[in-house]
Amino acid sequence: MKVSRLLSVAALLAYTGVNAGVGPVPIKSPSIIQGKVTNDQIRKVTLYAVVEGRKEEIATAKLNDQQAFAFAVPSPKEGFYYVSTGIRGGDARIYLKPGDNLSLIVEDGEYSLQSGSAENKVLQQWSRQLKPLTMPIVKMDTSTFQSYFPKLEALVAQVKSNKQKVATPNKAFNEMMKLQMDLDVERTALQFLLMPHSIHPSPDQYPAYYKQILQPNKYSDSRILRDGDASSLLSLYGTYSYMNQATHEKIKPEERLARSVALYGNDTVKAVVITQSLDAYKSYDALIAAMEPVKQYLVTDEQNRRYLEFEKKLHNFAAGKPALSFSGEDVNGKKVSLADFKGKVVVVDVWATWCGPCKAELPYLMKLEEEMHGKDVVFLGSSVDEVKDKQKWLDFVKEKEMKGVQIFTKGYSELTKLYNIQGIPQFMVFDQKGNIVTIDAPRPSTPELKALIEKILTKG
Repeated sequence: MKVSRLLSVAALLAYTGVNAGVGPVPIKSPSIIQGKVTNDQIRKVTLYAVVEGRKEEIATAKLNDQQAFAFAVPSPKEGFYYVSTGIRGGDARIYLKPGDNLSLIVEDGEYSLQSGSAENKVLQQWSRQLKPLTMPIVKMDTSTFQSYFPKLEALVAQVKSNKQKVATPNKAFNEMMKLQMDLDVERTALQFLLMPHSIHPSPDQYPAYYKQILQPNKYSDSRILRDGDASSLLSLYGTYSYMNQATHEKIKPEERLARSVALYGNDTVKAVVITQSLDAYKSYDALIAAMEPVKQYLVTDEQNRRYLEFEKKLHNFAAGKPALSFSGEDVNGKKVSLADFKGKVVVVDVWATWCGPCKAELPYLMKLEEEMHGKDVVFLGSSVDEVKDKQKWLDFVKEKEMKGVQIFTKGYSELTKLYNIQGIPQFMVFDQKGNIVTIDAPRPSTPELKALIEKILTKG
């Protein structure tokens, strides 16, 4: 447990003057959360606060032999918190304000409020109404749109009357809860639509509800960021918006972030979209280009901290920086490293035999290799297949008559760790001096990669 922010119940009671004489200044209005977990395989429970639309861990409690837990929160900031068992869908959303005392029974995918505030009774009731929509997603079951859409339409029809029933003495909570109902329905509706199914509906089979989701200047109320799942909702909405574009014209990489940010009607929301998109950038130069038109939206200390940390991490991979060498075994078992090819332009293809998009690039890559034949260019294929699949890799290289230099780098190991590779295919280009040109190069299926190689060769 993070003692700087939370105390155990026993310690808190001592600190607040119970059975104590002269001591520290008491903490005002602590809140207590206690309960039991029904799943005897669970060993700990985590408490999350909400920071700019995402859940941030503030404490972890080990369960005792009765599967019980307790948290004491000194003077909590009023709002939503989450008690999590770590199981998918097992987060219990609660509402805390100073002086609250909650008792919960946490089950897989849901929770039961034993005692608590008026706000938490409203949350409990809403959680139960939402369950028929969320459980197919949590359990990844085989529900089809034919069975899901009627449930969605039924709940949508109830939301208006549900809002009218939210009448606790806490006016701030009442307004937030009414907004939260809309957010929850929209998120679960988009999650279901975008998850894999054996049968997918065509757009003309969507309920009317989906047709009103797309709006100009979406999420113009920054209060949505009080929801710990808001960042997920923003990602879902961005995907759904892209799917519904009239045309899918090719967007330059440096323009993608600005296009995404433009979907939203609130500057604080725009900033969250920016910070949660940072991992998409693999090179310093690409990040700087993408950030130029949108960086002004980062205004809080937290937003700037997250951005600057990421920028600093990528700066090591800026163009002109020395490459970090890696090695692997070629098809004959000989050790080959990136450093072996100093004096030539090196194009690295990070791929795997199980990767569909990687294999889709192969014909374009082989054509590019033919076009570059006789020039000072080395094409280095680096497979990240697992060790157990080495023979599969060898067979694939032979079957496809893959050219260039092919090496096996043993799964998530030196190569992927050095260059922070999270997804494949990833193409990287290094110049004749062994310096980085880019670790996030265009794919061979685009003309930009060939143009980049020729430009480097011209410079010599």
